[in-house]
Amino acid sequence: MDWARILAYVTGPVDQELLARNQHLAAESRILKAQLNGRPKLSDGERGALGEIGHRLGRKVLAEVATVARPDRQALAIARLRR
Repeated sequence: MDWARILAYVTGPVDQELLARNQHLAAESRILKAQLNGRPKLSDGERGALGEIGHRLGRKVLAEVATVARPDRQALAIARLRR
């Protein structure tokens, strides 16, 4: 059995579904953010939660996707939560 071929066959549709979900969430986020007046106020816990996920994404990707909380503020919130 060619495990690489089986793995590619199984993961291909999963990758496509995850991509579609991410695109939908990104579009939904843009629409909701456009309806807000000003910048939403986030607690340290909310910033920290976004920061934890952002940390796994990496700085470059986070700069592309972060729209509500700035990456530098997310990092600050994580540092505060770890104290």
